[in-house]
Amino acid sequence: MPRRRRSARQDTRLLLLAASVLIAFIANAAGLLAGVTIVLPHLFYLPIILAAYWFPRRGIVFSLALALGYLALILPFTGGDAGAVVSALSRAGVFAAVGAVVSFLSIRLREQEERYRGIFDNSEAGTFIVAPGASGPRIEEANYVGAALLGFTAKNLAGKHVAGFFEDPGAWEALAADIDRDGTVYEYETTLCRIDGTAVLVLVSAGRLPDGRIVLTLVDITARKNAEDALRRTNAKLNMLGHLTRSDLAAAVSGLLGRITVGMREFDDPAVRNYLESLEENARVVQRRAEITRDYQDLGVRPPDWQPVQRVIREVTSCLLLPGISVRAWVERLEVFADPMLDRVFSNLIENAARHGKTVSSVVITYRILDDGLSISIEDDGVGIPEVEKERIFDYGVGIEGGLGLFLVREILAITNMTIRETGTPGRGARFEIHVPPGGYRII
Repeated sequence: MPRRRRSARQDTRLLLLAASVLIAFIANAAGLLAGVTIVLPHLFYLPIILAAYWFPRRGIVFSLALALGYLALILPFTGGDAGAVVSALSRAGVFAAVGAVVSFLSIRLREQEERYRGIFDNSEAGTFIVAPGASGPRIEEANYVGAALLGFTAKNLAGKHVAGFFEDPGAWEALAADIDRDGTVYEYETTLCRIDGTAVLVLVSAGRLPDGRIVLTLVDITARKNAEDALRRTNAKLNMLGHLTRSDLAAAVSGLLGRITVGMREFDDPAVRNYLESLEENARVVQRRAEITRDYQDLGVRPPDWQPVQRVIREVTSCLLLPGISVRAWVERLEVFADPMLDRVFSNLIENAARHGKTVSSVVITYRILDDGLSISIEDDGVGIPEVEKERIFDYGVGIEGGLGLFLVREILAITNMTIRETGTPGRGARFEIHVPPGGYRII
């Protein structure tokens, strides 16, 4: 606020305060002369409250001075009557107490106002106060970030129709309807128009105040959305390149295997056959890895989302051939924030148990909440995994099927900061434990 305007307002307050004090003393003096002592002392409350509210740090001193002035005025008229003296002293004490209480409350109010003003002005998000108006809601106040977001200064933005900044004319009506229905709205994605006509993608959070005004908080996500779109396009191109490469590789390997088969028929020499068998084994490894990378080509392409674990497991097991093996999942109501390929994690782990556990008859999936997150256990009753292999089975090119299955399981989980380890007892079954960090799971 300009210094001149602030000084003028303070002068006005001092003038009103002086007038109220003068009126209170004159009225009480006249009342004492007329023998009226009951009602008129209440006039002193007005200057006490005004002083304590307008000048809270001096309100106590002012109320004490006014109380002493009141005593100086009334005591000469008591005639030494003890009751009148006690009454005057009590009223003066009340004056001082009222001034102290109002001053304290006013100081606390100022502190809260300054705190919220600091939050409003210094927030990294754009913040608007929207007030209802006869011709539609208008922006009553905006912080620097919010005004700059639309290409204005905070002063020039005040009074503008808020609906005029929404690119879609119906977006404001939809947002206002959500606010009216729910009271608050979070992460409402929409597009605004700057003063120069350029579009700005924003996330809006809003809430209605008790007086009917609306607080809007805006975060500019234009750069983030552009980066996401660019990343999505790049991933699409890489996927296409990977698809073409795999197709060419698959055709070449298929041709190689065909020639090896012909060679096996034509040559009886053991040395030649051993050589061809070695070539066939290597070609099969390349073929398997090409098939695995085809299955996982969409890894990280789509954004992570909340996924119900029980449903994911149910869908996975419905597609697997598991003769003689029961899969029991006790993970109802559990959701985890994971890559959309979470189903490949469970299908891989369950398939590995069925294929390599040898004596597996049961797979049990449970979870437990820990101090540092949550653990999901996938446990079977097979032969287990030797101690020396527990750490290596997740490495690239080491474990079963060339090591890519469990390697990719670990990579899928790592996208949302989940980890996996094998903690089973050799000879008693394998147990894979997936650790979910805090904030990465919820019980619904």
